[in-house]
Amino acid sequence: MFDKSYERLIKHEGGYVNDPDDKGGETYKGISRRYNPNWEGWKIIDEYKSKGKLSELKNNNELERLTAEFYKKEYWDYFRLDTLPEVIADEIFEQSVNLGKQRTTTFIQITCNILNNNQKLYPNVKVDGKFGDTTYNTLLTCIKNRGTRLVYNILNILQGSHYIEIMLTNETQEKFIGWFSRIDIIKQ
Repeated sequence: MFDKSYERLIKHEGGYVNDPDDKGGETYKGISRRYNPNWEGWKIIDEYKSKGKLSELKNNNELERLTAEFYKKEYWDYFRLDTLPEVIADEIFEQSVNLGKQRTTTFIQITCNILNNNQKLYPNVKVDGKFGDTTYNTLLTCIKNRGTRLVYNILNILQGSHYIEIMLTNETQEKFIGWFSRIDIIKQ
């Protein structure tokens, strides 16, 4: 399941980017040097940069392998996505790469809490941005009780709301309108 999800995800992530308005700073396929300075791919990228050959990065198989391994270990496995319905796994994977694991976990926790019918279906989970057994098990229970469509839609609504809030508080971020291509709603 990871391979298919990764292929969908990577379509949203550019190649090498170093936009001064991007809070992630220098990035490669969504991997931020600011937040992931020890990722081994930076050595390869720095070598290409020193030779003035950044345009050739997309042809580096080792860099592609390192990118996929990074995403699998740091995001896919972290959220135990192989155990979730594919549509939910894809959404959590995409959000966590774009928004970070803590914010995505917060959105999972909020989703679970607002869908528990005032704790009649299951207890609230603490909204702390920490993904552990309690959040994981609550998510499974939420999906079982409310279905994948509703959980998926709420996660997307929270993500879209987050983008709007960023743009309203910092106009330089309005140029990242492409963020909204990540938002989707399942109607049926």
